[in-house]
Formats: sequence, structure tokens, C-alpha cells
Amino acid sequence: MHLHPTDQFSHWQVERGGDGWKVEENGCPVEDAPAQTCFTTSFDWCVKSQLVDLLEEGLWEELLDTYQPEIYISDWWGTQRNGGCEYSICVKLLAANRRTVIAEFQANSDAIQQWNDAQYHQVSYRFRQYGRGVRYVHFLHRGKETHFRPGHYGARITNSTVMVKLS
Repeated sequence: MHLHPTDQFSHWQVERGGDGWKVEENGCPVEDAPAQTCFTTSFDWCVKSQLVDLLEEGLWEELLDTYQPEIYISDWWGTQRNGGCEYSICVKLLAANRRTVIAEFQANSDAIQQWNDAQYHQVSYRFRQYGRGVRYVHFLHRGKETHFRPGHYGARITNSTVMVKLS
């Protein structure tokens, strides 16, 4: 399932720092992306999170507990040529109570400096052999611009993905 901006902010819990989030066209296309739009951040931390219910998505408890199919997550991030940014991601596999963390991935990427190549960078992770009881994926990412300029010159985030691989 792609958590991309064609649905604007549907299904996302949003914290708007600075001037908040904005949906824009990708300045630099991401090959094979289902949408060429991105979420752009402002000069203070902008945070988005989404809770994916694996049972609602068509999986079942025995499959998740016994076979533990690989759960792949991916996110693409970058900034404009004249912008600097910071970005981080945290994805948790949660139990049925939505609080117990069974597995977790975090990445705090190095800041991109101003006057950069404006290319997107991919962050991805594969959860394998994570244990019994996983029912939810909590996907959270955040970004900000590093020069405290008003507007939307910070991290550009696109093509956010959670995929359960059954084979």
C-alpha cells in the first residue's frame, strides 16, 4: 500500500510545525512512483503518522503469527536545490492493543545542505522474523528546513510505502 500524497492528508495524523505541510509536484521525479507529488515541510518539525491495520488490509492472524511474511517499508526524501533539510523516520510493528512494540526501525538521516543536487534519497527496511502478535504498522516520518525561512523549503517526502510480501 502506498501512503502517497494523491490522497492529500487522508489517513494521516498531522503535526504542522512552522508553516505546516504542503502538497507539491515533485521537483525531481521518482522513477516508478505511483504519484509525482510530495509532502513538503516548513522551517520547524512537521510530523505525519499513519496506523495501518493489517487485518483490515486483508491479512489474517495465523498468517502473521505463523508465517510472519516480510513487511517492507520505504520512504523517499530530499529537498529543493536552494533548501537544506533534516528528515527522520520511525516505523513500529504493534500488537493488537496498539501500544506493545514488537519490532521497530528508526533512521535519523544526515542533514542535506543548502545548494544540493535536489535528488531524492530512499530509506527502506525489511522486517523479518519479527515474532507473533503483529497486527498494526505505525509509520511516522518528519522533516524540517534548516535555515528557518518561512514557506515550504524543507524536506520533501514522497512514495511512502508499506508492503507485506507473501512470497
